[in-house]
Amino acid sequence: MSEDARQRVTALLNEMAQLRAIEVPPHGTDPVEVHRVLREVVRPALDRAEVIMAEVAGHRRRARREAKHAVAATSDAYDEALVKFSTRAMSREYESIKDREVQARVTSSPQRREQRVAEDTADLIEQAEDAARGMFFGLRDIRKELLATLEHYLPWEASLER
Repeated sequence: MSEDARQRVTALLNEMAQLRAIEVPPHGTDPVEVHRVLREVVRPALDRAEVIMAEVAGHRRRARREAKHAVAATSDAYDEALVKFSTRAMSREYESIKDREVQARVTSSPQRREQRVAEDTADLIEQAEDAARGMFFGLRDIRKELLATLEHYLPWEASLER
């Protein structure tokens, strides 16, 4: 799941970057064109960006849950190995608790590796979510800028005789 989640979030982040790359009409553009850009370009991009944000947030929650499960599995494997090494029948005269801890740690190392991968994946997805959030706010700012452009035009438009 970790690699699939990383790939999916990367694809979503790339899509978000494409949405954010909207070409803003230059100052002085006809208000009808500005309105068209708002309606046909910016609004659909914001709608899709909201869906992407929700999907990335879902991936983040799943990744954190998987990381917690991996921590628990590692802890369980370590505890089971430690109990196994502590209760074995052979003489423990020359074996210290540190020796048993090392053996238990080595025995639980596959789970420890899975735990690290799960935690790394969760961290990367959180970073991707932060980046996507920044791009989403950038899209919202473009929308605000275009709305402000239209608002400045409207009083002048209303004063014209037709």
